[in-house]
Amino acid sequence: MLDVPGGQIAGLVFGREAPNPDIVFLHATGFNARTYRAMIAPLGDRFTVWAIDLRGHGRTTLSPRGFGYSSWRPHRNDVIALLERHTAAPVTLAGHSLGGTVALLLAAKRPDLVASLALIDPVIAPLGFYALMELPLAPLLLRGAIPLARNAAKRRARFPDHEAAIQAFTGRGIFKTFSPEMIEDYVADGLVADARGGLKLACSPAYESATFAAHRNNPWAVLRGVHCPIVLLRAGRDSTLRLESAHRFAALKPETHIATIEGAGHMLPMERPDRVRAAIESAALLGRRGTREFG
Repeated sequence: MLDVPGGQIAGLVFGREAPNPDIVFLHATGFNARTYRAMIAPLGDRFTVWAIDLRGHGRTTLSPRGFGYSSWRPHRNDVIALLERHTAAPVTLAGHSLGGTVALLLAAKRPDLVASLALIDPVIAPLGFYALMELPLAPLLLRGAIPLARNAAKRRARFPDHEAAIQAFTGRGIFKTFSPEMIEDYVADGLVADARGGLKLACSPAYESATFAAHRNNPWAVLRGVHCPIVLLRAGRDSTLRLESAHRFAALKPETHIATIEGAGHMLPMERPDRVRAAIESAALLGRRGTREFG
């Protein structure tokens, strides 16, 4: 548990104890750091890795914002506060989906804190989408307009115990590609005690829905301000980075290492943990080289 203004950010540490992490990992909307444990743990053989819970997720105590929540910049600012207080050197920021976009926004805002980026199927929509998001009430209207946000709002929120939750998630929806171990890890930090005596989702359905619709954070507008090495993986199907957007990204940042994992869906870290680990390790090594050359 790491103190930041407004509360504490929770997370897991992999690898040896060190005064500064090599890698900080940020999860996707609705999940938590522990969900990725099986994928991240082997990286601890070579690196010190912090995997943290974002605001409104997992064990982090920062109050989730409901009213006026229209951008992922608050998540960016929370991670900036954590890095400012608890790290002494630039880190490799790795993130999946929401986490990848937050990492990119952070690297543009505070390049001094970031040595390199590993973006795992980040959410980067076509350019015109972000212009529409600036219209009045757009984020609020989007909660009812896109299937992800609508479905998230309807999720079952309460369970009598962990076993019932595991049974409810196994083989269903986005969890179809999760191993039993990954589902158990998701439930371990994805549920918290309920005042009724059972358990409830740490990331409430309402907050998850709002997060899916909070897109007043145009990554294209800040991309030119990112100068660290970037490794980017996108899913071969159901990617949150369309192929045309990947081409545009490559044109704007031709030094970026981009790969598409054919046959894998958006939940790349669960379906192809080997490829995701390799991407994160490559980014970390590129970051180390850049620090030596330019630090």
